[in-house]
Amino acid sequence: MPFGSVLAQTRNEKQLAKEKEAKRKRDEKERKKREKKEKKEKAKIPENIEVFPKNFLFKPKFAYPSVIFNVSSRKKNGENFNWKPSIPGVVGAAIRIKKVYVSAAFKLPSDKTLIKQYCDTKYTDIFINIQGRITSWGFFYRDYKGYYLKDYGKFYSNWNEDSLGYPKSNNLHVIEGGLNIGFNFNKNFSLNAAFAQSERQKKSAGSFLMNISERYQRIETDTNIVPPGQKDNYPNLDRLQAGDFLTTLISFGAGYQFVMGKFHLTPVLLAGTGVQFQSYVQSSFKRFWINVPTYVNGRAQFGYNGDNFFANVIYGIEFNTIPIKESRIRLYYQNIEFGLGIRF
Repeated sequence: MPFGSVLAQTRNEKQLAKEKEAKRKRDEKERKKREKKEKKEKAKIPENIEVFPKNFLFKPKFAYPSVIFNVSSRKKNGENFNWKPSIPGVVGAAIRIKKVYVSAAFKLPSDKTLIKQYCDTKYTDIFINIQGRITSWGFFYRDYKGYYLKDYGKFYSNWNEDSLGYPKSNNLHVIEGGLNIGFNFNKNFSLNAAFAQSERQKKSAGSFLMNISERYQRIETDTNIVPPGQKDNYPNLDRLQAGDFLTTLISFGAGYQFVMGKFHLTPVLLAGTGVQFQSYVQSSFKRFWINVPTYVNGRAQFGYNGDNFFANVIYGIEFNTIPIKESRIRLYYQNIEFGLGIRF
């Protein structure tokens, strides 16, 4: 073989060996980096919490939501009354990819009998949650249009429910959206294990909780929502056409998960207050005001959290207030949810 060919072959072999060694070093560096990251992530997980390695979770659900637009007198001289939307039930699903949990539900169609008896409610409810070990971020949007007067008997003595159904306010429209930031102060207590079931808590534990909520609410109505005989007790609400309310809330509470093998029971309760900036339009003028609302959020769930299959029942209640002069509006949201799912 010519000397030049031998020299070229030697150079190629050296170059290949050099590239092979460089690749080996890169692979080794990537392996160490990966192991370090895995070790770091593992160190973050408390001994009491088991994290499922499967990153995708799908959960069909069926729910019975209940919403109450409650009005009472701050001066204690007026009858309280309750407007409710007509929602026979909703179906939906929740999807979780890594830490992001998205839940959406759609109202089951109402038949003509229910619409005549109650009302035809338009409904939207969307919830997105990013739950970390200590901090969670929740984005929500609710939209309900069309309500009926639940306790009309106090105000309409001769009302014929059989032929007329309940008194209706088809244009009473309540929109609410915002951001919740939650803090969990015990790493051995997992809200993911309780409500999203992407983790499993091995032993019973609880935690002190804090929540900061920033929410925008809008109320629209082009019909009179104050029942007969109550106009003098609610003069400002009687003239209400629309209002925008921006609220900052801080609430404190606690949660505890009782663990019995793969079954678990978790109650959570928070309560607080904040500041509310109000801008609302009445028939003759527009008003700006600042008020102090109250807020309560409670949840309880019972479920089974297996290796691949899970199921639970969740009851939730939330209310916040919108004080308008002599009136106190309470928006109650209640929900019973049945869900089951699998992990991929």
